Amino acid sequence: MSETAATPSPRRFSLAHLLLIVPWVALVIDAWAPIRDNSFLWHIRAGDLQALAGEVLTSDPFSFTMHGQPWLTQSWLAELLYAWGERNWGLGFVPPLMLLMTSITFLGIGLIAYRRSRSVSGTAVVLMLSTILLISFLVPRPVIFSFALFVVVILAWERPVTRWALPFLFWVWASVHGSFAIGLGYVGLSLVAEKEWRWAPTAILSGLVTLLTAHGLGVVTVLLEFVYARDALALLSEWRRPEIVSVAFLPFLIGLGLVVWAAVRDLVTPRHLWVIVPFLALGLGATRAIPPAWIALIPLVGLGVHGLKVGSAPRFTTGQAALFGTAVLVLPFFLASDAAIDQERFPVAASAALDQGRTFHDDRTGGYLIWAEGPGRPVYIDDRAELYQERLAEFVAIRDGDRPWQPVFARDGIEQALLKVTEPLVEDLEAAGWQPVFEDDEYVVLRP
Repeated sequence: MSETAATPSPRRFSLAHLLLIVPWVALVIDAWAPIRDNSFLWHIRAGDLQALAGEVLTSDPFSFTMHGQPWLTQSWLAELLYAWGERNWGLGFVPPLMLLMTSITFLGIGLIAYRRSRSVSGTAVVLMLSTILLISFLVPRPVIFSFALFVVVILAWERPVTRWALPFLFWVWASVHGSFAIGLGYVGLSLVAEKEWRWAPTAILSGLVTLLTAHGLGVVTVLLEFVYARDALALLSEWRRPEIVSVAFLPFLIGLGLVVWAAVRDLVTPRHLWVIVPFLALGLGATRAIPPAWIALIPLVGLGVHGLKVGSAPRFTTGQAALFGTAVLVLPFFLASDAAIDQERFPVAASAALDQGRTFHDDRTGGYLIWAEGPGRPVYIDDRAELYQERLAEFVAIRDGDRPWQPVFARDGIEQALLKVTEPLVEDLEAAGWQPVFEDDEYVVLRP
């Protein structure tokens, strides 16, 4: 008498499995969104100049207010990549590059979360929180490389067999963005928390190789300039303290709650405070510091969802999961916009009305003018707060009508102004006899 082998049931996927790929939708749409970041635009031109000169920039080439003043661009390697991309594909290089960097970031976040949570559901929760929190920070400026590099550094540190890669990762990081210091801080604090002193030479070497980039010891100068420019940086919205108790930052608060829950379960111990306290302070200090603070806390947030299971969640067959996955991977490309300059954010039409005279304008316009006409048209100001410092404060006071404009305009030889139509300075200039030569819903160009 023979036995009939039991037929194995088809593999079924949970809702959590399907949710793992949902962030892809946001990443695709964000990658192909209109370009709104003025900092990214001047980075392209910086790359052009460095490629032509065969050396990194060491003084300001873009403004008539600070021209020739000592200035080191912290992102020379990223800028060379931007310039190469634009020469070959125009701005069409931006979406694929964005999607690559953000995909690495989120794959890394998912892997970190899964290693700590050992739960597909928990990993899905961390990925969804990360998507909601980080999506507004995913812009094409060089900081996009730092997010990807940070998660890779964390992954490399978590396993001794991969720690050999840390010096190389930090050399690249120091060449693309000044936030490499945050990554070094994470490694150093983790070293102390875990008391893995035998890896101290690797951590020290990781710091030393950052001095071997094209700037050499200049990377230290870059970091010090940002420390000295704290007052000027505070004038930029991204450097102000975040409104942490708000809908936008709710995922960050939920993540902190999960860390506390992990502590209640004894999964987070007092030694973890070496990482928690400094990075929590970092995140609370400035809006733009929220992403690195969140990424540093991902391993502990993962512990907060350790073993999470959803009891009665629906199950899906392989065919159903494949159909859902295909739709999620493909459909976002049909919803994406054409990657191009956002003509509502930047004064595309207004800048065409400018003559060759010196122009008073804001930092957003400065970034656009550097990309569109620089360095042939020197700008008044842009968002390089570490360079302008007192001039940035002076600009804000004049724009808001809190300081007389006449002495500064005379000193700097201002011959025209390109302003937002809602700025108080527009009325002041018109009262002094300046006339609009161009005006649309967003911008106005005035001359005396």
